[in-house]
Amino acid sequence: AMEPRGAGEAVAAPARPLFGGCWSCRVLSGSALLLAALWIYQGPRRSMKRGVPPSLAAIAQITFAISERRG
Repeated sequence: AMEPRGAGEAVAAPARPLFGGCWSCRVLSGSALLLAALWIYQGPRRSMKRGVPPSLAAIAQITFAISERRG
C-alpha cells in the first residue's frame, strides 16, 4: 500500500537508459569499441610478426584487447 511521504524524503526520478535507448548510438559506440580493441591488438601483433619477442607489456596489451572485444 502507499504510505504518505515525510517532508524530508526525496522522490526518486525514474531511471532512463543511457542515450535514451537510441539504437544508432549503441551501434556507433559498440563498433567504435570493437575498432579500438582491434587497434590495441594490432600493435603488438605487428612487432611479433617482425620476429621481435613479445614483452610482458605486449602480452598484457593483447590480453586486454581480447577481453575488450568479448566484453
